[in-house]
Amino acid sequence: MKTINGLVGADLRVCQTTEKRILFRIASHIMEVLMPDTLDWEQLLPSFKPFRYDSADGESVICSVRVVEQPFPSVVMNSAKVLDKVSDRIGHLFCLLETERYFISDVQFVENGNHYQMTSDKNFSTSTVYVDWNEAFAGAILTSFLMIAFAQSAVLHQTILIHASVVEKDGKGYAFLGKSGTGKSTHSALWLRYIEGTALLNDDNPAIRIEDGGSVYVYGTPWSGKTPCYKNRKVLIKALVRLQQAASNRFVWQDGVDALITLLPSCSSMRWNTLLYNEMCSSLEKVVDGVKIACLACLPNRDAALLCYEEIKKINEDNL
Repeated sequence: MKTINGLVGADLRVCQTTEKRILFRIASHIMEVLMPDTLDWEQLLPSFKPFRYDSADGESVICSVRVVEQPFPSVVMNSAKVLDKVSDRIGHLFCLLETERYFISDVQFVENGNHYQMTSDKNFSTSTVYVDWNEAFAGAILTSFLMIAFAQSAVLHQTILIHASVVEKDGKGYAFLGKSGTGKSTHSALWLRYIEGTALLNDDNPAIRIEDGGSVYVYGTPWSGKTPCYKNRKVLIKALVRLQQAASNRFVWQDGVDALITLLPSCSSMRWNTLLYNEMCSSLEKVVDGVKIACLACLPNRDAALLCYEEIKKINEDNL
């Protein structure tokens, strides 16, 4: 525990309090959360328990998030520029704003509910979260803010959080991408049902990371949508497949620019931040070079899962 009395940006003063430091290891990166000593992090963040990390001696913290018990100054919102508004992706409504010195993430978790904010430096390496802990959704709100902070800061470390459902089989990972409602979870469930030895790794927001030597791994994370699947493990990723609903099943491999375009919509990126966006695109080029990319037009049926499985199996020398 320690006492703080710092500044967030030029005009946001954090009140003095005592706090505790909790570390999490996500995709082999260290994330630091500083929160008032009175808060029970295990109750607020149950999906983070498998990722708790006791010591980071000699290891760099890529992302530090401070949680404070005070309201966000509304005057700051009035002076910020709105960059984006998205419904039903992170809570009911997510809004990203920018001032000269920092980004503001604004979340309304339920329709007609209160708005909550997080301020972040331009690289999202340092953030401050403002949440009312009497709010019934306080834990879910904090979880969403931590996902935003991690997703953006990790980009500078060849790690990308993607919107996908991932299964693993025999130590290899297979990610299914697509718009919300496309059937990613359904397709994963079909693999689990019809392809022996398949297990779910993450059902909404896994992380892919380029490691030494260029190998690409997919990691489980504390963020798995509506499916409670929070596994702190990694597997070598062998294929990323974008799903599209169709009247029949058709599998097509993608190469070069087409493969990059296939992946880009599923990446947690901020095109307003040139540095972060360029770093993400650079990492995606390496992913395309090292991982097979495909599109699957499909029905939600057994044949679609078997077609996907067999096509990937053909192109991998070390069978699934």
